[in-house]
Amino acid sequence: MYYDLICSLPHLPHFEKADWLPITPLRLRQRLSRLQPKHAVQLELARPLVGWRCRRLTGYADHDLVIEHKGLTDTQLDAPLRDYIEFRMTQQTLIAALRRRHDGLERPADSDAFGFGPSVHSIRKHWDTPHFGLQYRYPWLPMVGERLSAGDAIGLERLLMDLNWQWLTRCAEQSMFGFAAVMAFVFKWDMLGAWLANDPLRAKARFTELIDKVTHV
Repeated sequence: MYYDLICSLPHLPHFEKADWLPITPLRLRQRLSRLQPKHAVQLELARPLVGWRCRRLTGYADHDLVIEHKGLTDTQLDAPLRDYIEFRMTQQTLIAALRRRHDGLERPADSDAFGFGPSVHSIRKHWDTPHFGLQYRYPWLPMVGERLSAGDAIGLERLLMDLNWQWLTRCAEQSMFGFAAVMAFVFKWDMLGAWLANDPLRAKARFTELIDKVTHV
């Protein structure tokens, strides 16, 4: 349990209601030094892969991403972190597929290193079906499609952030003083920092960055 650590962290307002980061990167690192070594390692490994501003933005090859994802999920991860990784990677896989189809590209070949999780099979099998037939399992897919078609960078990021924010909030509520709560705080802090860095004047450029790089899996 991380009672003292959780109590030392400030309240994080919803990203749309915040004017600043309530804790600096330095202070956050200092607080996280209280983590048990196994949890510190897990978070350090996962954050570059699924954090909102992760090093995947700089353009890892699909093959490299598959290897990194597999290497991480093959390690001993606490269940909440493992579940969030699967949530994030499945989400990005679906968005990448929507963008690929929106651009008029063919479905990924069976030999392609494309995406993660059980949705990959449905994407390939139902490439020409609206939302790949997965809108009942992932009801946010139609909304993502609408924002992609409209080129709405900020709207898309707002939608995706809110989906992740809600997931992490529910996760933290199930273990208010456990590792899940710490993990949720860190990933929400990443999202809050990214949202505050939004510049409406660069919306079109950020749309290219957000979609072409973040969702190129």
